[in-house]
Amino acid sequence: MHAETLALRHDTSAPPRNTAGASYNTETAPKSDLPTQDERFRWVEIFRGLAILEVVFHHTSGRFLSMLDKESAAWLALASLNRTLHYAVPAFLMMTAFVLMRSLLREFNLKRYTANRLLRALLPYLLWSGLYLVYRTYLLGAPPSWSRWADYLFWGKAYFHLYFLAVAMQLYVLLPLLLPVARRRPPFWAVLIAIVALTMAVYWFNRLAYRVPYTGSYVLWYTPVVLLGVWLATQAQRLGAIVRKGWLLALASAGVGLWVYLPLALQAIQGAPVNTFHYQVGNWLFTAGVSFLLLAAAYWLSDSQARATVGVQLLGRYSLQIYLIHPLVLSELNRWGLVSALQARWGLPLCFLAALLIPFALGWLIARAPRVSVLIFGRS
Repeated sequence: MHAETLALRHDTSAPPRNTAGASYNTETAPKSDLPTQDERFRWVEIFRGLAILEVVFHHTSGRFLSMLDKESAAWLALASLNRTLHYAVPAFLMMTAFVLMRSLLREFNLKRYTANRLLRALLPYLLWSGLYLVYRTYLLGAPPSWSRWADYLFWGKAYFHLYFLAVAMQLYVLLPLLLPVARRRPPFWAVLIAIVALTMAVYWFNRLAYRVPYTGSYVLWYTPVVLLGVWLATQAQRLGAIVRKGWLLALASAGVGLWVYLPLALQAIQGAPVNTFHYQVGNWLFTAGVSFLLLAAAYWLSDSQARATVGVQLLGRYSLQIYLIHPLVLSELNRWGLVSALQARWGLPLCFLAALLIPFALGWLIARAPRVSVLIFGRS
């Protein structure tokens, strides 16, 4: 999730069941279409901060859904918000594709690229997979089934949230393969055709020929946001213009996608079968649109020095640490009965703050010891 940090400093879930088938001084000049290094890094951190807020709220709200009557208006409202705020993984993948492809377009050294990915992704992934397997065994009393070792290792199933790191590592392998095409800097219409064609090919191949065991852990399932991120990297010189011109199209995509996706998502969360094709099309439209809107919001907010913006940026700086630790906090709050002891009205915001601030504080403290931080999180 923080793969973009190194590149900038060197700028130097499965679907539901189916039933149918030159830089400027920003104080004296407007933001350039090619921001300075610091500006670019700031808006990426703001982007990550906004996304990690969504992640923590999504997982926290999910804990409280079971406490509400499914026939109540409160359940419907919280379930709708929970399903709507379910776009962070596609958003993070889009941003990772953008930043890493920018780096690859400037210079590609396979040996250095591989070493960085091993240090910053594979080693933390293996470490945290092991830690969560130990946690499940000795504290939750749910020892892993070693017959599923491939699921734990390759699909990120050691704990529910680790699948993102598995997808990210697949993305690291995929991006150099896309580099020759990216160097040609194709126009958006060509990329849009490729997105539609490849996404449909992935869906129908999975449906008719070979079923991936966990589509949410499969990088090609995120083809729209990955290719969008790659295309944005090829157009980084005019990113400001793209943001100004593209946000309305992104809003339309997100709106149409949500209109299709949300009713089906609510049916799925209640255990009802839904049409997976309609569900996935709606989800792809929604997550691609929202990911771009999140980018636009972060880009515009990077001009602001408001305390809230600075706070979101700081959260973004430690977003990987928060991502890795917050499920442990939520699980412990639940294990000690604090979740069930509180009503959703008060428990949800309190648990959200705990799941956000405790991991942030731990990440900040560990970062004071850079070598330890690199060992644990792959970054200082």
